[in-house]
Amino acid sequence: MSATDVAVGVDIGTTETKALVVDTADGARLGFARQATSWTNLPGGRVETNADALLDGVLGAVIAALAQAAEQAGKPLRANGIGLAGLGESGVVLDAAGRVRTPVIAWFDQRGHAELAGMDPELRAAFPGQVGLPINAQCTLAKLLWMRAEGIAHAPGSIWLNIPEYVAHRLGGARITEPSLASRTGLIDLSTGKGWTDVLALLGVDEKFVPELHPAGDSLGRVDHPGAPEALRGAHITVVGHDHPVAAIGSGATAPNELFNSAGTADVLLRSVPRQLDFAERNELVEAGYSAGLHVLPGFYVLIGSVRAGLVLRRVLNLLGRNDSAGKAELDANWRPDTQTRARVTGARLTDDEVTIALHDGTTPDSAWAAALAHISGETETLLHAAERIVGGHTDALAAGGWVRMASVRAAKSRIIPRLRFAAIDQPGAFGAALFAAWAGAGNPGSFNEFSAALRPGARTGEEFVQPQEATTP
Repeated sequence: MSATDVAVGVDIGTTETKALVVDTADGARLGFARQATSWTNLPGGRVETNADALLDGVLGAVIAALAQAAEQAGKPLRANGIGLAGLGESGVVLDAAGRVRTPVIAWFDQRGHAELAGMDPELRAAFPGQVGLPINAQCTLAKLLWMRAEGIAHAPGSIWLNIPEYVAHRLGGARITEPSLASRTGLIDLSTGKGWTDVLALLGVDEKFVPELHPAGDSLGRVDHPGAPEALRGAHITVVGHDHPVAAIGSGATAPNELFNSAGTADVLLRSVPRQLDFAERNELVEAGYSAGLHVLPGFYVLIGSVRAGLVLRRVLNLLGRNDSAGKAELDANWRPDTQTRARVTGARLTDDEVTIALHDGTTPDSAWAAALAHISGETETLLHAAERIVGGHTDALAAGGWVRMASVRAAKSRIIPRLRFAAIDQPGAFGAALFAAWAGAGNPGSFNEFSAALRPGARTGEEFVQPQEATTP
């Protein structure tokens, strides 16, 4: 019996790792599994894990997904490629012998805040324009500065690997850096695409601390890890990149100057820009609430900004006692864009510490829901216009995520985002990783966009997309 050729996409997330198996002939989804990400909570709000635990999580999810896929296919499988995407900022330092020398500190851990504050003022001032990131504890540099202050020295020959890059290496791949992940570290001078010498000197490391950049789809070797299932042995390994742009690609947002809106707990606006951004533009974008770094797609920049829309909507639903399917459906059906309300909701900005809901006499659940949608629409529109002033308007727009299942959310978004359509796709990050895995396994024939179009379900029939006026409320 001949084996079915498949590709495996992995999305290593903060909450869980997800593995998706697709048929390389037509993109059909054959198997899916998830594994919880294991973190250790330490005193002082510190959160970390270890590299082996993350590797075990990936292998566990992949083994389960392949087993499910084999059962559905009814015959053996052969993986041609595995693509690894996931969270940014977190990773490990390897010494010259390839041994892990550091814990994996969670991206949201605030270690390094004091060390960043103590940096030379001129270096701090140059940071946003040089690396395209705000100077806060989220970036990798903060974690590395804290390690140095704690006496965790980076010996000669040490290198930094982001988590998807480390897992790829352990599976059998070369030690590399993928551009979109490198852009989350604060170590890359975006003017040159190489390590920023000033911050590398601050860490006491040389330019080899940041490995050579390889774009998504490059084959880095073949799987030879002893814990890998037989179906995965020999598969091409590729690091696909940072979870947000990978999810955009998985959803179908691959065109120049396209806007992708990921409507989850954080409502993310992601813009592709098909040109180099200069120092002043990057500095201005960071001031406006964006990060500006290298895209998963070669030759593109990616802008990422967000508002806490999902968090606001969830808390309003909880307050109203409408957080079940029936309650959401009722609010959804009753919403009107011209609803007048004196209720006021705030808290969607990333700098907000809490969500505030001010109710008045006569406030109804419907008017409170309208106030919540009006607030997040206003904050989203402000963020959207900030990017337009700097890099121009978008050509197309695509939204996906759990909240777009609600017709009122889709309608509110369509009022502020021109040319918006909606993708009814599940697990876009893992699917985007699988598309690049299939391309790497096939030897990178043609362009990625042309190759992936044939594997995207509904690309020819449009069945993956719904228009606001045609959508139904769940």
